[in-house]
Amino acid sequence: MPRKSAFEYALKLLGYRAKTEKELRLKLVEKKYQPEEIEVVLVKLAKIGLIDDQKFAVNYAQDKLSINRRGPRRIYIELIQRGVAKEIADQVTRTINKEDELEVAQTLLNTRIRQWNKLDPLAKKRRAVGLLSRRGFSPQTIHQLIFNRAEE
Repeated sequence: MPRKSAFEYALKLLGYRAKTEKELRLKLVEKKYQPEEIEVVLVKLAKIGLIDDQKFAVNYAQDKLSINRRGPRRIYIELIQRGVAKEIADQVTRTINKEDELEVAQTLLNTRIRQWNKLDPLAKKRRAVGLLSRRGFSPQTIHQLIFNRAEE
């Protein structure tokens, strides 16, 4: 069976899920396509709008915030790891609404707090702060949630 062209392979990969330019480049290099051929394919895909790091970053941030319940700091780091430019990642994570972030963090906390019923209040707080920190929520959001919960 003849080997697929770099363009066909790239389209196949993009059929599974959206990818950044860096991710696509790495996959094509992995398959040992020529660097010149890879560049031509990436330019062609960018021209027809199939790879757009800005659009990818916006969709990724929205999905991770709402579905995976991750905070802006963690989303920023994951975008950088996927090859999105720091400026784009910073711009996208700054556009995350603080109320949305607070709501997602509250939902996450509510799902976990039931599991911690038998713990003392200090242990609950410690676990809540750790969970929200690992998920990438801002210190202000964490403080606001923990402080408000302590008053209830």
